[in-house]
Amino acid sequence: MRRSVAVLASLSLLTGCSATNETGTAETTAGRTVATALGDVTVPGAIDSVVVLEGRRDLDIVLSLGLPLTGYPYEGPETGIALELPIAAALTAAKAQGARRLFLADEINIEAIAAATPDLIVGRLEDVEPIKAQLQAIAPVIPVGTHDDGQTWQQDLRLVADATGTQTRAEELISAFDTRRDEIARTYATQIAATPVAALGYDLEGTEVESGRLQTVILENLGATLSAAHRTAGDDAAEFSPEQTLEAYRDAGALLVMADTDDEWAAAQKDALFAQLPAMRANAVIRTDKMTHEGGPITATHVLDLVAQLYDRV
Repeated sequence: MRRSVAVLASLSLLTGCSATNETGTAETTAGRTVATALGDVTVPGAIDSVVVLEGRRDLDIVLSLGLPLTGYPYEGPETGIALELPIAAALTAAKAQGARRLFLADEINIEAIAAATPDLIVGRLEDVEPIKAQLQAIAPVIPVGTHDDGQTWQQDLRLVADATGTQTRAEELISAFDTRRDEIARTYATQIAATPVAALGYDLEGTEVESGRLQTVILENLGATLSAAHRTAGDDAAEFSPEQTLEAYRDAGALLVMADTDDEWAAAQKDALFAQLPAMRANAVIRTDKMTHEGGPITATHVLDLVAQLYDRV
């Protein structure tokens, strides 16, 4: 992919000082300029090093586009995340090419980023804004959003692709996701129409649903019938105590249960109230965790596959 970026930069040099491609991105001998939530950002034509800040949507997009990842955040052992990352294979390949862990997730280290000498930084907008000047002194910064902000992963994928000359790859990824989504929608049309489903977070204090999580967005993309708990949450989130949980999901015939740690997952299966839910009694349950709350094309496709597994159990 580095070679393809370099070739695009060379073509820009041959065709003159500036041009505007079909996406509206301004291309000059200095690189490509894209409009972002931080204003116009100019990215070098040749990119040899990319650092990401948050580790979900930003990391997924950089890996999916085949950009040269240099540094990324990681979850510490104290978080107890037990399931394999959806991006595990892509990240392993990037590590073999020199990508390395720079800092703990949610503990952005400016010095470590500077030492990595990136050509480009990609990060969640809410993480970027408080340290924008420090980051921009190191390299151009492309901010990405979240579904909570109303920004889809497809929009951010196209933004980063416009900035890096990887638009063709971005459209291939979106098309592949759409094809898989439509295939699942056809295969499980009966189950989707007949089975209320919930994507809920479980911990030792109760459960919650949230409209901005990727799992919920994917279910809506499929035209799934969401449970009453989601209707309670509306466009926001809703929390339920252990006693309220039984009533909140009583209508759900299938559950995506987000349990980050093995202890939480074990507790969910031992929870006498939770065990009374129809979906639990029918074993129409699939486990996931916070690493699928957000993401790009790899994670979104992984969630589609989890949903297919869930409907197989209905």
